[in-house]
Amino acid sequence: MQRDDHSLIVQSCECWRCRTLHGLFDALGLTLAWYVTVHLRLAVHPWTLPWYAASRADSVVPPLYLLLALWFISAAWLGLYRAVCRHRLRVTFLRVIESVTLTNMLLVVLTFFFRSLGAQVSHSFVLLHVPVSFVVLVGIRYATLPAVAAVQRRWPLVQRIAVLGSGPEANFMIEQIGYAGEGRVAGIIMPAGATPDTRGTSLAVLGTTNRLAEVINREQLDRLVIVRGVTTEEEVEHCVRVSQRMGVTVNRTVTPFGPDTRVALANRYGMQVMELTPVTFTQAQQHIKRAFDAVVASLTLLLLWPLFLLCVMLVKFSSPGPVLYRSRRVGRGGRHFTFLKFRTMYQGSSRASVAASNEKSGHIFKVKNDPRVTPVGRFLRRFSLDELPQIVNVLLGEMSLVGPRPLPAGDLDPDGMSRQFSFWAEQRARVAPGITGLWQIRGRSAVPFEKMMEFDVEYIRGWSVLADLKILFETPIVVITGLGAY
Repeated sequence: MQRDDHSLIVQSCECWRCRTLHGLFDALGLTLAWYVTVHLRLAVHPWTLPWYAASRADSVVPPLYLLLALWFISAAWLGLYRAVCRHRLRVTFLRVIESVTLTNMLLVVLTFFFRSLGAQVSHSFVLLHVPVSFVVLVGIRYATLPAVAAVQRRWPLVQRIAVLGSGPEANFMIEQIGYAGEGRVAGIIMPAGATPDTRGTSLAVLGTTNRLAEVINREQLDRLVIVRGVTTEEEVEHCVRVSQRMGVTVNRTVTPFGPDTRVALANRYGMQVMELTPVTFTQAQQHIKRAFDAVVASLTLLLLWPLFLLCVMLVKFSSPGPVLYRSRRVGRGGRHFTFLKFRTMYQGSSRASVAASNEKSGHIFKVKNDPRVTPVGRFLRRFSLDELPQIVNVLLGEMSLVGPRPLPAGDLDPDGMSRQFSFWAEQRARVAPGITGLWQIRGRSAVPFEKMMEFDVEYIRGWSVLADLKILFETPIVVITGLGAY
C-alpha cells in the first residue's frame, strides 16, 4: 500500500521537530495560563495581594518552573508527544485533559505535602488554574497544528528506507511501512548473488548487499529493514557493520510469536539475548493486584457513597422494579459469579425482543438506542454510573478494578470458556474481569468483539501496577466525554 510523498510527510510523526514545536507551544501556553490565573486570583481576592506584587506571588502561588516541570513529567508519562502529528483532534483533546488533570493533581500533592515547594499554595489558584490551563492549552494545540503542518511542508523530514529481501514477506513489510506512514521506501536491496524477485511491487532494486555502502550514499538512506530468512547470518552481520559505520538504523524482523508469549531483550551470560516467557500472573503479582483492588475499592466506596445514594433514588423513582440488576457473569477460571449493576432497563425486558437488532459479533450483544433502556438508564449508561455497584464485586474478590470485560455466562459455553475462540478464553480465564480496562478507554461499547479480544490479550501480556493506574486515570476522562457509550 503505497502513498504519495505528501501524505507521508503529513503523517510522519516521529519527527523531532514536530514534538519540539508542540512542547514549545505548550510551555508558552502554560506560562500564559499561569499569569492569567495569578491575575484572576487577584481579581477574586484583591485584598490578599496588591496588584503590584503579582510577580512576587511565590508564597501563595506555585512557581512557574514547578508547573512546567510537572507538565512535562505528566506529558511524558501519558505519551502526550508520542505520534503527536497523527492524533485526531478528539484524541488531542483527551490527551490535554489527561495532562492538565494529572499536572494539577501532582501540584496539589506536592504543594500540600512538601513545604519546600510551597505548602501555603492558594486553594483558589488551583481551582482557577484547572479550567484556565485547559482552555489555553486546547487553544494552543489547535493553533499549533497549522504551524506544524507548515514546518513539515517547508522542511519535510521523511526517513528513506530500504528493505533487504524479496518475495511475499518483503512486499508485506513494504505495505506495513506505507500503512504506518513513518517513512518512504526507496527500494529493495537484494542479497548478493540472489535472483531479483519484485513480483507484487513496483519498487526498483537499488543494489545488492555487497555494494551496500554505495547504495546508502547514492540513495541517502536513513534506515535498513532486513526481512527474516532471506540471507545468511554472515551477510546480516556485514550489513549491520556497514550501516552502523554510516549512521543508518537497522531493523530486523523476527519469527512471529504467539500472543501467549512475552518477548523482551535481556542481558544474559554476558550477551544480549531475546527472552521468551509465558504470559501468566505470578503469585506475587496476584497478591499485589488484589491488595491494590481492595484498598482503592474501599476508598472509592467511602468517597462516593453520596453518588451511590443519588443513583439509588434515581433508579427507584424513575420506573418500577428493583434498584440492582443481578446477572450471572464469567469470572476468573471460567467460574460464574453474581454481577451487580444499577438497573437501567424496564422490568421484564428480555433480549429476545431485540435479538434481531444486535449490532455486535462474537460474544457481545449490544443494541444502539435499545428500547428496553429507561431514560434514567441511558443517563447512567452514558456516564457508566450503572457500573458503580461492581465495587462490591471487587471487594468480594469476584472482580478487579481493571481487567477484561465481564461477559454474561449465557454468551459463553457452560464451562465459562469459548470453543470458537479458545485461545482468547484461556487467556482471560487467568485474570479476574474488571470494572474498566483497555476496552473501556479505547471505545467502550463501540469496540468490535475482535478488537476486544486483542485488548484482553494485550492487557494480560503487559500487566503492571502502573498500567492499571494509567487505565484508572484515563477512565474518568472517557466516561465524562461519553465516548462510545450506549
